[in-house]
Amino acid sequence: MKIFKVTSFLFSLLLLASCEIVQETHFNADGSGTYSLGFDMSEMMKMGLSSEEDFTSQQIDTLLVFADYIELKKDSIAKLSQEDQDKIKELEPFSLSMKSDTVTNTLEMKLKYDFKDQEDLLAFGDKLKGQNFDELSMFSGVLSTGKSADIEDGEEGKAESAFPDFNTSFITSFSREGFSLRITQEALEKQEKEKDTTITADSPMVELVRFKNRYTFPYKVKAVSNKNARVLSDFKGIEISGNLFEITNNPRFFDMDVAFEGE
Repeated sequence: MKIFKVTSFLFSLLLLASCEIVQETHFNADGSGTYSLGFDMSEMMKMGLSSEEDFTSQQIDTLLVFADYIELKKDSIAKLSQEDQDKIKELEPFSLSMKSDTVTNTLEMKLKYDFKDQEDLLAFGDKLKGQNFDELSMFSGVLSTGKSADIEDGEEGKAESAFPDFNTSFITSFSREGFSLRITQEALEKQEKEKDTTITADSPMVELVRFKNRYTFPYKVKAVSNKNARVLSDFKGIEISGNLFEITNNPRFFDMDVAFEGE
């Protein structure tokens, strides 16, 4: 598919240019919500690193809704084994979008997932793994523990992923009273063991990749424990951003407790 050609190029430049990886989680009052994992490489566009590629010489706004795609291909899917059909059906809550505009120097890619509850949110990564869609290779690779995606052939590589999998490495809790995020003991021990001590705060490499986490709620925020977190202007969300040094040097960088205002 056309979007895969764009995906392949973006991932190949992920570690060569400034990139912001953004995770957004929106909670509804009943505990359901929407989670998204996105890559913002607009800084790369501003530096002109993609000017030689044909697809960046035009505006691109592509949306792939997997539920619609599965419905369109239902006759072909019906010929597959029941196991394969069930696996493909797991993609129904997902959608993949791509925006590229050389006029506004915008280059963004986002994978969205509608979850039913907090347990379903944890299944985000598992539902991506093993899917035979080239467009999902980079996302399943980032989420794979200790591995990254090989975009050339769709197989997993052996390189360590530099970013934590929030869906399994952190314990997330949401209720009417508040919200909390805690790194698991297993993930904490793993990050402490594999910490790269050669990375320093003043290294020019640490700002090449930034990691942003944003949570929005149906209630107004009263207080937040993490000093690195910023309360959004409508008071119904928080945002925390860190560079490569901050998130690897301090495994508890994203840990927080959020209290909501009363009714």
